[in-house]
Amino acid sequence: MKFTKTSEMQKDEAERIPAFFTTQGYKLEKSSPNSCRFKRGSGWADPFTFDVRKCHTTVDANLMKTTEDKFQVLVNYDVSGKGMQIFTAGDREKITAEMEGLEMFTKVR
Repeated sequence: MKFTKTSEMQKDEAERIPAFFTTQGYKLEKSSPNSCRFKRGSGWADPFTFDVRKCHTTVDANLMKTTEDKFQVLVNYDVSGKGMQIFTAGDREKITAEMEGLEMFTKVR
């Protein structure tokens, strides 16, 4: 299951992205000045869990400078697992709520 979110952020807001994903249980896998990759969950837990947030998930956050203090932010979620790859509407809602939480955390509207 894949999701993409695009938004515009001020520089100070974009700098909060790693803190947000850390609060959601992700670990920073790699980082460069314009991108970060986060991972959460376990492939072993996938067939045995009913919570999509425990499934193996990779998030890539890419920043592209648009002006001196603004960035275009592209966040890609890749959620894999849950046995036979059957995701419910509730699973999608949980990931969508997390994506919206990123905007609230960084104060983007």
